[in-house]
Amino acid sequence: MRIRNKESDQGDPINISSMIDVMFILIIFFLVTTTFKEEEVDHLVKLPVESRNQSLTQTAGNLIKVNIRDNGAMVVMGQAVSEEELTKWMQDEVEKKPELKVLIRCDKESKHLYLANVMSICRAVKVPEANIAVRTEK
Repeated sequence: MRIRNKESDQGDPINISSMIDVMFILIIFFLVTTTFKEEEVDHLVKLPVESRNQSLTQTAGNLIKVNIRDNGAMVVMGQAVSEEELTKWMQDEVEKKPELKVLIRCDKESKHLYLANVMSICRAVKVPEANIAVRTEK
């Protein structure tokens, strides 16, 4: 009969290489399937500075950003649109999502008329909430 020495008996080694492979595959799966939401920002729009450092915007929920450049061009989701196209598109979006919010990013050098036109479009298609974006200095 063989007597085993308890100090030298380690048993069978545990092979964890397959577990590590599965963990790496899970990490890669979650990285690939995760969608990264980028904030739509038109870099040609220079926002006015709000002097009291109070944000006028609330970015929560279903939000559409309308960018108005200094020459009056309106850009939505990276595409230039006319007032008629914006009206039709906004009408369709309000029908799909009644709680829709609009954030208007108007260039500080643009005419007040352009901002007023977009606000009247929002009112005409019955957008429940339309905000104006400003830059705060901290």
